[in-house]
Amino acid sequence: MKRKVISLIFVFVILCVFGTILVIAAAPADNTGFTIDKRVIDTSTNFFTQPNNKEQITYTDEREKVVNELGYKKIAETGNLILYRYDKTMSIALYDKQNQYMWYSTYKDMEQVGDGKDVRYFIDGTEMADVSRIQSGVSIQIFDGNGKSISEIDTSISSDKAKCEVDYEKIDNGFKAHLNFTAYGISFDVLVTISENDLIVDVPYESIEEVTVGKLTPKNYQLKAVSLFPYFGSNNYKINGYAFIPDGSGALVRYQDVKATSAYIKKVYGNDEGILPSKNETNHHIVSDSTISLPIYGINHGYNQAAFLCQITSGDGSAEIHSYPYYYQNTPLNTTFFKLGVRDEFMVTLSSTSMSLINEEPYPNNYSIKYSFLSDSKANYVGMAKEYADCLGLEQEVEEGDIPLHLNILGLDYKKGLFGKNYIEMTTYNDTKNILNELKQCNVAAIQASYIGWNKGGYFNNGAVNAKNAKTLGSKNELKELNDFADENNISIDYVINPLISNTYGYGNETIKRINLSAFDTKLESSLEQEAYYIAPNVLSKTILKKASKYENLGIDGFNIDHLADSFSYRYKTDIYYRTQMIEEIQKEVEKLYDYKISTSNPKAYLYRYLTNYYDAEYESSKFGYVTDSIPFISIMLSGKVNLFTSNINYVSDYNLFILRMVEYNLYPSFIITEEEAYDLRFTNFEYLNSTQYSLWKDLMVEVYKETNKVLKDVKGAEIINHYYLAEGVACVEYSNGKTIYVNYNATKYSGAGISLEPFETTAKGGSNA
Repeated sequence: MKRKVISLIFVFVILCVFGTILVIAAAPADNTGFTIDKRVIDTSTNFFTQPNNKEQITYTDEREKVVNELGYKKIAETGNLILYRYDKTMSIALYDKQNQYMWYSTYKDMEQVGDGKDVRYFIDGTEMADVSRIQSGVSIQIFDGNGKSISEIDTSISSDKAKCEVDYEKIDNGFKAHLNFTAYGISFDVLVTISENDLIVDVPYESIEEVTVGKLTPKNYQLKAVSLFPYFGSNNYKINGYAFIPDGSGALVRYQDVKATSAYIKKVYGNDEGILPSKNETNHHIVSDSTISLPIYGINHGYNQAAFLCQITSGDGSAEIHSYPYYYQNTPLNTTFFKLGVRDEFMVTLSSTSMSLINEEPYPNNYSIKYSFLSDSKANYVGMAKEYADCLGLEQEVEEGDIPLHLNILGLDYKKGLFGKNYIEMTTYNDTKNILNELKQCNVAAIQASYIGWNKGGYFNNGAVNAKNAKTLGSKNELKELNDFADENNISIDYVINPLISNTYGYGNETIKRINLSAFDTKLESSLEQEAYYIAPNVLSKTILKKASKYENLGIDGFNIDHLADSFSYRYKTDIYYRTQMIEEIQKEVEKLYDYKISTSNPKAYLYRYLTNYYDAEYESSKFGYVTDSIPFISIMLSGKVNLFTSNINYVSDYNLFILRMVEYNLYPSFIITEEEAYDLRFTNFEYLNSTQYSLWKDLMVEVYKETNKVLKDVKGAEIINHYYLAEGVACVEYSNGKTIYVNYNATKYSGAGISLEPFETTAKGGSNA
């Protein structure tokens, strides 16, 4: 036994020594962490954007064919658009004069075999099982509650079973169609109009009617969702083009003859927790897919030839995006569309019994979408981003100069003690001031800090709405001195608050309920598994403004508002607010906070025009199998308008690659830090932060900042006007100030297009400093 123990000890010592030699051999020559990585990155993956296929598609003027051969009627004409309609199926064709291109809402080249009831349709030899949906201008989804359980029915105008009757009426620049699905007792109006460059499709809320059908066995059906022209732009088989979907930072699905078995189907703004609560996460280490933050998609046909951006202008809170890649559901087409939700099913628990219910009335808003047509150099994802930014009316302007380094600074937290809470001071006011001053001495020219747990009680248990200083972190004067120091040194500090969350339900708090009348609880990101409750959005500004004088006395003029981007349906007192109404409520509340700089993490599009800083910005798509490219769509939209910061780089494994991505996407670096070592966070809410001590991260923070700032400072305040790849792994980003940024992700030198880039090099060229 003794000999066995000695042998084990000997093996252990040998392994330790050998392991140490390996580590030393693998260590970089210097301690910066930025030696060139010799491994090869596969730049053909969908983490990157792929070089443009510049193939032009060929097409002829089909206006006469549309009317004479296909049987469409000319309905309306503006300076740039002509609208046609096929009465039997309410399918449309739209001629874009600028591109001299015809768009169809159906796949017009299906081969028809047979006639009468024996007719069959084929696309490239594939028989279409559900051709009625492709042919129809409108498809619907219906709740059938006539059985023991609620089921769903999908149907369309062309379905024989639906027995849909369509009556048309001429209106200015378009038509109104009254659709009556007589088999289900459901009817509504669809208004289709054109303006100079837009196609607008609208289902008025007041037009929706539902009546009982059948006399011997009466049945009642309810409208669940409407899809307006779900195959608009699907005339894309075997052409050069792509669909843009707002997944993560932005994604492209290029048209290719690769069969897909899954599709992109997601709720706009994520799951509505007020109606369908998410199941408890059991695998917290698994990162969930990106939430859709933009109610848009786009279609491109041909290189810089024809494209459109489609956006929901009303009813976005209950909508889904559906993007079907090639051969999904055995259909050799690519199509992307919105399914506009009219109702939802939700569960109600009574004692030990659960039952399903459906909203009695449709969501109280119109259901409207708009197609904006783009031509020439705008007929691509960059043009789509610019078009939507214009629609949002973004008026902010980012100042020129050095980029800011973002610091999430943790001040105060607690662990459970024998007689209550034991507070742990991680970064005092003076510590924060010293850190900021030291970084300035290290030539970090601009800093944006977010102070977490700065106030009495810390972040959790309602502490994040307290407007008093935490005395254990320092006096009121010391906090005021910190803010004065920041004002004098090109440093901005926003203070993290959480006015939309309470750790107690009721008891004088303006807490809300889910639609099913249960308490609206949520899990906060905490190692102590903190449970909290949502507060009514309409008290947001009141909660902050009633403490305005206290914030002023402390020198506070900016907030990082947690949970500001959460949107859902809820009950407040006796009233129901659906998600679209909540979004409008949040916008009204944020508008009242105009005296403060407002920032938040992962904001949705409806918040963009109110923000100074956008934290935790996405830097890739979810990279699903059918996605071909990740693109910086949000960066293109917000460049020059809002500062975009990464998530905390403390937890990034490849700094070299991440720096290249920050430069390409115009993202600024972010870290989370404390003065004290992270070990002190053991048993606290922030125990999951395993490495935060400033002294350990200082050198890397400074180095990452210098590497990104030396390029991005040349374009700060400018707008991205073009983005493309010169070759696989070689990005080119053009800015409005004449600068062009190049990024080489390859382990080999790139030479071409008048530039030369070393492996993993980034550079800015052109402009006034060229």
